[in-house]
Amino acid sequence: MGGFYSNITLKGPDQATVAKALHGRAAVVTPKVGNCTVVFDSICDKQDDNTMSELTARLSRELQCPAWVILVHDDSVFWYRLYLNGKLVDEYNSCPSYFDANAEPAEPSGGDAEKLSEAFGAGQQHEVDDILRKSGAAFDNGYVFETERHADLVRALSLPEFAVGVAYASFERGEFPEGLSAEQMMKAV
Repeated sequence: MGGFYSNITLKGPDQATVAKALHGRAAVVTPKVGNCTVVFDSICDKQDDNTMSELTARLSRELQCPAWVILVHDDSVFWYRLYLNGKLVDEYNSCPSYFDANAEPAEPSGGDAEKLSEAFGAGQQHEVDDILRKSGAAFDNGYVFETERHADLVRALSLPEFAVGVAYASFERGEFPEGLSAEQMMKAV
């Protein structure tokens, strides 16, 4: 069984500001690393792309910042949506045929390396594009696990590496990614 996780990376606002914007939600927020803060919300663990997108758009709009929601499903699908000031500007699916049992495996769809790189002010566009275009496990020389694609994108965009492979449930179980402790995390207030 592959990995299942989702989270939201915000560029700009600090931990306390993000936690306040999540008032009343079951969520934890990381300290700001570089210029990014990561949100782990219980709603993301349900992997409902519409609900995750609504939350991400709201955070992006209210905090006037880029917000990138990602989802890894069974380590076979890497999906994201990028919002700038509340508006959807980019979306991506590494395996758009995954949920259609009758479909042939499909190459990744969507994903704009320029928009993603500009939103986070980092990354070489050609490197980001190569990561987005690389096939998945159904093809030769593709990513075997989509967590690897997410990790490559995080490195290429200089984002916090503790977002890779981590879900809200991880914190509920007392599991913290390397470099983070319970004392550093902030719950939604």
